[in-house]
Amino acid sequence: MKLFDSFPARYVAPNAVTCVGLVFGLASIRTSLTATGPEGFATAAWFILYAVLLDKLDGAVARRLNASSEFGVQLDSFSDFVTFGISPAALVSRAVPTLLPEPWSSGLAATALQAVAAVYVLAAAARLAKFNLTTATNDPRFFRGLPSTSSGGLLASAFLAHQSLSLPAAWLTGLVVWMASNLVLMVSNLPMPKLKISPNPVVKAGQLVVMLTVYVFIPLHRFAPYLIALSTLYTVGGFIYGVAVTSREADPAPAVEQRA
Repeated sequence: MKLFDSFPARYVAPNAVTCVGLVFGLASIRTSLTATGPEGFATAAWFILYAVLLDKLDGAVARRLNASSEFGVQLDSFSDFVTFGISPAALVSRAVPTLLPEPWSSGLAATALQAVAAVYVLAAAARLAKFNLTTATNDPRFFRGLPSTSSGGLLASAFLAHQSLSLPAAWLTGLVVWMASNLVLMVSNLPMPKLKISPNPVVKAGQLVVMLTVYVFIPLHRFAPYLIALSTLYTVGGFIYGVAVTSREADPAPAVEQRA
């Protein structure tokens, strides 16, 4: 009996990227649970965005090395659950009552906040399980529902933009509403296009510039309002485009009646 399983060395790189992302998720959770002020919660939010960058990178590395595997798929799913399911819920459920004690630190509001956070985690788990079961049969052009990665990135970016712009603490209530909206979108069947590089050279250049800015701004902790604006535009525009395309394909134009 082998004490450990063996596997080709090329599988190490993409799975290592996934594991680093998982560590960022764990770091975010710990930071959210121990933070006492805005700076600590901002650090937790940046950890989530680091993981967003790595979530896009591990798949690219796996394809580049021809190292895709079922093990990697499952590991990525578990990592996503922690990093984009539990971490954002920990951030919002701790930051809001700490920075906005009234009304979120006690009473019915506190109970409601914790309930929304718990359901958010359950929705993320359900969304990832559904994705794993239906990927082979779904339209390869679209995700069904809001990806957990996008949801976590949106909530983290929204918190950071709030802090960057020095908005009133009362506006943090919107973060609770946003989390509640995201949990519904995650388990919905609304189609969102998968991000792919366009063959059109002009569009491709624009996509590469945007990707470059994201991979530069996040490590530098800069321009959080830009990040949330970009994420929101992509999410809303993506859903509108997905619904328009799938609706048009489901209801083709009626044939023109032939006259005698």
